Amino acid sequence: MTVRFGNITFSDWASLEYEGGFTDTFIFHIHALNGLPPFGYRPLLQRLTARLNNKRRGASLWIQVDAPGEWYRMELKHSLLRGFKIPHVVTAAGHIPEWTAFSRRPDLWQSRCAEPPVIKANPDLVSMDELKCMRVLARIKEGQISEIASLANLDEEIVANAIATRRKKKFLLPIPDQENAKIKAPYGNLSRRGLSYTMRRWNAPPRIDFTNRREGGDPNDIRTPHRHVSRMWPSWLRSAYPKAEIWMGWSEVQIPGITVRPDALAWGRIQGFETLFWLEVGDNHKGNDEIGKDTRNRLRQALIFCRRTGARLVFAQLSLNWVQKAARQGMTNLANDVAVVMGCENQFGKLSSLEWGKVNAAM
Repeated sequence: MTVRFGNITFSDWASLEYEGGFTDTFIFHIHALNGLPPFGYRPLLQRLTARLNNKRRGASLWIQVDAPGEWYRMELKHSLLRGFKIPHVVTAAGHIPEWTAFSRRPDLWQSRCAEPPVIKANPDLVSMDELKCMRVLARIKEGQISEIASLANLDEEIVANAIATRRKKKFLLPIPDQENAKIKAPYGNLSRRGLSYTMRRWNAPPRIDFTNRREGGDPNDIRTPHRHVSRMWPSWLRSAYPKAEIWMGWSEVQIPGITVRPDALAWGRIQGFETLFWLEVGDNHKGNDEIGKDTRNRLRQALIFCRRTGARLVFAQLSLNWVQKAARQGMTNLANDVAVVMGCENQFGKLSSLEWGKVNAAM
């Protein structure tokens, strides 16, 4: 059920019993496959809890994460270590937390707290496939059918049908005149109504800033070949490694605590290991020494990122042969939980074979 507190809503509410007392706990449910990276929620949750703290002293927050693996929940928990004014806890969906698992022990009351008002759920205006497409567009602003399909993990035909349906319902803007626009493929773009609906389905209430959901990088690069390759990264992996599970992917991800930004990041399981797939594209404009130095720094930062949650790392370089050769200067003494793979940015779906602890040269 959904509960309302003032002008904000939460997925549910519970009065948990600990040591003879009862908590006043609001629940925020997150599905890991809903189009956002785990650290994208921090600003939204901070604003929600700030309002809750001002109006309902002693309340606590329980974040329930529904995910196919462990990394998403662990990374979300890591992103919330500081800056919250109320006790909070992150668990797998359906797992009842211990009192000591909260960031600090929540206040207890002698009797169960008054349940906040339950609001009637609005009927779904879109199908799940349509919502997946809208969530991708809410993050990347505009995208081609192939890019949306890659990031939403859907077939292109399904995406094309979903976009056509949503455009008829005015959730998407009309297609501009192709001849005047001088573009090779139409770009989908949410209307104001479509964006508002998508925000509500992320449990983001009106007039609360949620710009952190957006794809990073220069907005002027949206229609460049470089950005297209970045957005195609999940589909690229699914084509190159058909036995792998690629659960989710995001282009131009700004990772808290990391000084570099991958061109794309994907999350899944390969060879039985939960893994993050970090993508770097191009570097054709740099010299050999600069490429080697930059690659060394990016690989080091990627390892810091993965090891804070225990995930394995596949570090990928999509570039011309001479760039790959220069990049290998920065890839030495790899641990057994890391693999480097190579490919050409112009050969979609092709990557070198993957062997842990090695730089795997392009085929």
